[in-house]
Amino acid sequence: MSNFQAELLAPAGSADAAWAAFYYGADAVFAGLPRFSARAEAVNLTAEQLDELIGYAHAHGRKVYLTFNTLVQQHELPEALEALALIHDLKADGVIVQDMGVARMARRFFPSLELHASTQLAVHNPAGARLLKELGFSRVVLARELSLPEIGHITRNCGIETEVFIHGALCYSYSGLCLFSSHRNSRSGNRGKCAYCCRMKFDSGGKTTLPFSMKDFAVGEHFDELLKTGVASLKIEGRMKGPNYVGAVTDFYRKRMDQGLSETEQRKLLADIQTIFGRPSTDLYLKNADTHPIDPTTNGHRGAAIGTIKDVFKERGQQWIRFTSTRALMKHDGLKIELGDGRPPFNFFAREMRFSNDRKKHLQFEVPAEAEIEVQLPPDHPFIEAGMPLYCSASQAVRQRYGFEAPRPGTCKQRKPFDAAVELSPGGIQLSAKAGKISAQRMIEEPLSEARKPEKTEAGIRRSFEKTGDTEWVLQSLDVKDHGLFAPASVLNEGRRQLLDRLSKNLKQQKQAEHFQRLEKLVRPPAEPENEESWSVKVRDLSLLEQLTEQELSQLEVVLENSISSEPARTEPRPSRIAIPVIQRNHDVQRPKHGLPIEAANIGALQAVADHPDLTADWPLYTMNSEAAEQWQELGISGLVLSPEDTGDNLKALLNLLGDRAIVPVYQHTPLMISATRPESGDHLSDRKNRPMKIEKNGDQFVLIFEAPFSLAEYLDELRAGARHFRIDLSYGVIDAEDAAEIIRRTMKGLPMPGSYDGNYRKTL
Repeated sequence: MSNFQAELLAPAGSADAAWAAFYYGADAVFAGLPRFSARAEAVNLTAEQLDELIGYAHAHGRKVYLTFNTLVQQHELPEALEALALIHDLKADGVIVQDMGVARMARRFFPSLELHASTQLAVHNPAGARLLKELGFSRVVLARELSLPEIGHITRNCGIETEVFIHGALCYSYSGLCLFSSHRNSRSGNRGKCAYCCRMKFDSGGKTTLPFSMKDFAVGEHFDELLKTGVASLKIEGRMKGPNYVGAVTDFYRKRMDQGLSETEQRKLLADIQTIFGRPSTDLYLKNADTHPIDPTTNGHRGAAIGTIKDVFKERGQQWIRFTSTRALMKHDGLKIELGDGRPPFNFFAREMRFSNDRKKHLQFEVPAEAEIEVQLPPDHPFIEAGMPLYCSASQAVRQRYGFEAPRPGTCKQRKPFDAAVELSPGGIQLSAKAGKISAQRMIEEPLSEARKPEKTEAGIRRSFEKTGDTEWVLQSLDVKDHGLFAPASVLNEGRRQLLDRLSKNLKQQKQAEHFQRLEKLVRPPAEPENEESWSVKVRDLSLLEQLTEQELSQLEVVLENSISSEPARTEPRPSRIAIPVIQRNHDVQRPKHGLPIEAANIGALQAVADHPDLTADWPLYTMNSEAAEQWQELGISGLVLSPEDTGDNLKALLNLLGDRAIVPVYQHTPLMISATRPESGDHLSDRKNRPMKIEKNGDQFVLIFEAPFSLAEYLDELRAGARHFRIDLSYGVIDAEDAAEIIRRTMKGLPMPGSYDGNYRKTL
């Protein structure tokens, strides 16, 4: 146990989950709006629910962070701006951002909003975190793949708060670098619509397996070491999880942080959590780079291990199993039997159970741990035999234990202070209210008489104006000029209602006017392309270009992915630009030692080469809107490779605005997933749609690609209406120089390769 007071941050995919998190001791929760959340299929929270949640949090010294961690297309900028205004008005303690265009809008229009960099930005080195600090971020959520030394090194050397995950589901790919769901299902994980393709079954070498299905992350025995790194926030994953799970996990880590838990207590509580939801756990790469974090047999909830079947027998036409359970069970608890041989586990409820040594065979409602018991199988059970593992997949006792109390609706609503003035005259009542820059007035024509008890008039008026009910207002100050007159309470109350209604309408009009003013600043004139058409080809091996003629090479900018600190070999063809790999771990990103132009693919690289005179950005530094493009330009980037997951409509909108800055990816074997984890399969595999794929190695990373290429060559003519620069990326999928030459020639002529696909070009995303 450590004395360092890091924040315990819990997920809130629903209002109930948020209340459960706070009830069980979370210092903060993170929640999403219905739009622009990386968990679009979570329940998420309405503005009214968030208002109450934030009001409660601030009254009890807690915090609420709102997620805006998706990529935004050009046509969505007005809605994105509106969402930022709402987050600002709700007084959220921070906004979690992936899109750098969103970050730029937040800085421009809502500078008081605290910016947190989402793990979707894949920050894995100190340079990346330092650049985010320069851009106004106060916190960065680090990539999950980092080791304890890397986390400590970044935390000590970045100058902003760091946040790390301690519990929950894992993505196979580095977050933000997964295009699998997008290219396979047109459901972008970068836009909150992941189809969880990595949890699906694949065929490899005649064997069906789950090669990418990750175990759940648990910090385990490294908890105290993680605290010692100085991280500011410990994050529990789970916005798709229910309140029972959120409450149980939050309770576990709260107790572990505040009072410490013995190993026995930890095992018991973790087993309880697994009955709510649990896969096998892994500490990933916190301590050991050579771990096995994939579960190739089960991709969903398994439960807590409770024993092994000792016997299967038949009695009066019913099948029963006999076993000794390591935990107490109740009638209707869920049980799961691991069938093996790649078959899904069999799940059923314990409806009939008894002690095996009870000769009278009395049925029991509950049984203690370590008792040998017998449980009846349902009629539809598969073949089951002795030796199969048993799990408790749902525990009534655990679910009952993690109940919670939520505040009564309306009690925590945030209210805006207003100042009021009341003046009585023989002919009526003059009312006025002011809140910030807005005001409202109301004249009530009502004959007033002298007060019988003038000393009580002001108190009566105050009581009336303090009754703001369920409005958004709360009285801050009151100026009364009664002139010895009396005003009936009913008249005052009606006047107050009308006055505050007018104040609310004026506030709404003010916000609309401010929104339109912001929108005017977002509007950008079309950019007229000036340059001649040009092509670039990106490779990891220059020998791929050996079959091109000198004339063909002279038409290409050759982009070589290489270490930024080394001089490329002096061979032909020579590279025109050096591309920095998307993942650069274990050290600070180095400054270049050669004079070639640079292409960056991660945030840290930009910080290291900030003053380089010729910079471009590859697609992992996403540009899906003009605000992101402006952010990159402000950082000195002159060329932007647009995203291969983008739609045709959005590409054309960007081309209209960016002109010569845009580089359109026309051909590539798109990296569907870039991972630090070796898959549990061979290098060649196929999905249930029989789409062939393969795994390629790039340094320490494992990259999944379709064997069929992504190609927009057939759309060249319509793209040329706004584009001048085109990219052919041969980083993956191509190993033969003759094939490379054929690809380049066909693509530049607008001839797609046979069997290619066009991604989301003709779709919505």
